[in-house]
Amino acid sequence: MKKILGMFLAVALSLGGLYAAEALSKKGMAGPLEVEYSTLKPVSQGMNLIKVKVMEGAKEVKDAKVSIIASMPAMPGMHAMEEKVDAKYTNGAYEANVVFSMNGTWQISIVVETTDGKKQRLKSSVNL
Repeated sequence: MKKILGMFLAVALSLGGLYAAEALSKKGMAGPLEVEYSTLKPVSQGMNLIKVKVMEGAKEVKDAKVSIIASMPAMPGMHAMEEKVDAKYTNGAYEANVVFSMNGTWQISIVVETTDGKKQRLKSSVNL
């Protein structure tokens, strides 16, 4: 009986690994800029460190103002939620701690303002 229970537990744990959440990594275009954003851990309710890399062609953009806006629209019995965080350039990427106050689908806008004052926006979403 112990062997059967041990084998069942081993199979359950190995299958659980197949469905484990993964760290986030998405990219897209914000006007002429390629924007990639990622996390080291799976995105979850609470504080999440999001790293943003901005490229213009083959050149990394290091001197822009980058902000991340996470929002969830109002639903019956719940008000709309929004958090805006300015990212700081550190260790080769813009970094910001974004708080997702509840599980669900969050709309993400990453706004990049270059030194010439032009603003470009990448729209995306994440599911918790």
